[in-house]
Amino acid sequence: MQTIWNTRPSIFRRLKLTPATEMLLLAVFVGILGGFGALAFKKLIILFQVVFWSQPDMSPEALFAVAWYRRLLLPAVGGGIAGLLIYFLAREVRGDGVAEVMAAVLTHNSVIRPIVVVVKSLTSAIGIASGGSLGREGPIVQIGAAIASCVGQVFRLPAVQLKTLVGCGVAAGIAATFNAPMAGTLFAMELIVADFGLSAFTPILVSAVAATAVTRQFRGDITEFTLPLFTMVSPWEFGLYLVLGLVAGVVGFVFSRSVYMAGDLFEKTRIPLWIRPACGGLLVGVIAILYPHIMGVGYESIQVLFEGQLMCGLAFLLVALKIVATSISIGSGGSGGVFAPSLFIGAMLGGAFGHAVHQWFPQVTASPVAYALVGMAAVNGACTLAPLSAIVILAEMTNEYAMLLPLMLTVVMASFVARKLSAESIYTEKLRRQGIQAHHGEDLNVLRTIPVKAVLRNDEASVSEKAPFEALVRLALEMHRYVIFTLGDRGRLTGVISLADLKHILSDPDELRHAYDIVDFKEPIVPVRVNQSLDAVVDRFAETGLDRLPVVDEDGRLVGSVVHSDVLRRYNQEVAHRNIAVELGARIAAHDQSQTLHIGGDTVVTEIEVPRWMAGRKLGELQLRSRYRVSVFIVRELQEGRPARFVTPNADYAFGAGDRILVSGTHKDIQALQNNL
Repeated sequence: MQTIWNTRPSIFRRLKLTPATEMLLLAVFVGILGGFGALAFKKLIILFQVVFWSQPDMSPEALFAVAWYRRLLLPAVGGGIAGLLIYFLAREVRGDGVAEVMAAVLTHNSVIRPIVVVVKSLTSAIGIASGGSLGREGPIVQIGAAIASCVGQVFRLPAVQLKTLVGCGVAAGIAATFNAPMAGTLFAMELIVADFGLSAFTPILVSAVAATAVTRQFRGDITEFTLPLFTMVSPWEFGLYLVLGLVAGVVGFVFSRSVYMAGDLFEKTRIPLWIRPACGGLLVGVIAILYPHIMGVGYESIQVLFEGQLMCGLAFLLVALKIVATSISIGSGGSGGVFAPSLFIGAMLGGAFGHAVHQWFPQVTASPVAYALVGMAAVNGACTLAPLSAIVILAEMTNEYAMLLPLMLTVVMASFVARKLSAESIYTEKLRRQGIQAHHGEDLNVLRTIPVKAVLRNDEASVSEKAPFEALVRLALEMHRYVIFTLGDRGRLTGVISLADLKHILSDPDELRHAYDIVDFKEPIVPVRVNQSLDAVVDRFAETGLDRLPVVDEDGRLVGSVVHSDVLRRYNQEVAHRNIAVELGARIAAHDQSQTLHIGGDTVVTEIEVPRWMAGRKLGELQLRSRYRVSVFIVRELQEGRPARFVTPNADYAFGAGDRILVSGTHKDIQALQNNL
């Protein structure tokens, strides 16, 4: 009999492979798929460029040859098509793609829907090819991650290994895009997996190498840009590179915030979601009438800059125009990356800066192209707050290592400045707005889904601050609590008295002789609000060192308390529920197309949407076991703007419309439940 716990694929069991060997084989497989995926995505972009522009070339010279009204309207047409596909097929492909992968890793145990591969490929290719100011690296990251997640679900990997395999997909996508295996590896480790352990590093590196081998087989060992040789002219240039790093840090921060400012502006409008990308495309088209340089990925314009055919003033202007155009393209709901635009902005900024300093100090400065190259990595590092990845990507994609020292110096300075201005990168800012804490891993994200009410106690010790000191002593002896909360008028919390302080007073006759007023012994405390979640409680425990914290309502009245051990216990339960639900759901999806797993006889386990007639009703009153012979294991609550929350329902649990439930029973009984028969 097949059971849900027999998770290792039969082929692995027959070959008697170790888990480490299994991961390496899957990493190679994902790397090959990721390499072909990146090649296919690039071909798809070229195909749509021919469809939209009747030519594959999107260089400024080629776009200037196109009628102005086509530059105005075609980005809107592409945005409209992409908007419809996104709205009706897979809304999670909106935006860059990297933040969405990070969210899947942090809150969905790295499970990504297979449809993401198709929809992300189509929408991003259409958006880029039609002239939207978008990059292709973010989409390739999401496509590679989705491919890897699907492979991991088919092979029924546990959550930890699935996370590593998703990192393999990300590394494969970046490596195949830039012909840069180390860059892909570091990008995945630094931004997605956040684990530099050998167990994760080895398969991710292997996957990146496999993807690079695929692309080199078909495209050769070529770099993205053709550059002249560079040398450091004078040690004085280090000072100039520091200045460039400072400016790049500010520009990177401005770019990151501009993307979300544009998104906020579109949110305030009443324009339907599905048509917003078309509106954004039209605005980009207005800019492109005079400055088509900002259309598409922008690598053609960067090459023009490297060849010395772009004026300093125009390069500086393009910094601002690219920020505006990309912010509109992403903020309106388009599907495309911000990685390439950050390189474009950095190249133009560095080129303009290099041209200026070369005119002022021609004897001690290198070519402006050197500053353009360094500026690319600097702005990218400031946006992503991942300086190591930015340095290695630029070194590998240009095959230029002579500039490594100034490159490292400038990128580190830019990242330092950007982090001082904001702790969030262009990716993690989106997670923060969704209530996902990227900096503290899964712990706070799990606790963020649990309300304080879930662990609220009503056995705290409290006393009026106007009560006599004898009442405080009597309460301490009777309640055996380590902390006692003091209350003022109308039950409002005023402070806390620790038992350690009280023992000190009781053991000292001189202190006890002067102990008349409770107010003299209380300490102020910032309470927990009853409408907060447990992530705030954890921070408060760390600040106070107490094992019990007061909980107050909106008026400051004490309504209960939370205990440190209760929070830890509830966290462990929530993690267990989350892992069981996600892994079991993935195994069900991987088992067959009916989304059902047979567990013996006629009994199956499957995930269904909460039937409409159950929404708002409690589990106890529904009597599902007696009426339908169906058991509900876990509820996956899906709330807009918040990570999924997995709950084991009790009798008082009320089901919500649109949530998913994991149930067991026969096909006939589950169908009867869905139809309320």
